[in-house]
Amino acid sequence: MELTKQDKAVLKVLVGKEMEHLKKDFKQLVISNSPFLNKVAGDQSDLAFLKSEAEYHKYLQTLVRKLV
Repeated sequence: MELTKQDKAVLKVLVGKEMEHLKKDFKQLVISNSPFLNKVAGDQSDLAFLKSEAEYHKYLQTLVRKLV
């Protein structure tokens, strides 16, 4: 599946909002695997970026760069 320019723009905004919320709410952040994410990951029982706030932030930054 190829993302369109519009898809990338929307995703970039959504990831940016998530990063803002992460900065604002980091003390209350609970990172856990969800059934949806486990389906996405396939056979992986854990996604590396869900292990810590820093890893999640790093993952989001990488994702934004890919969307440019």
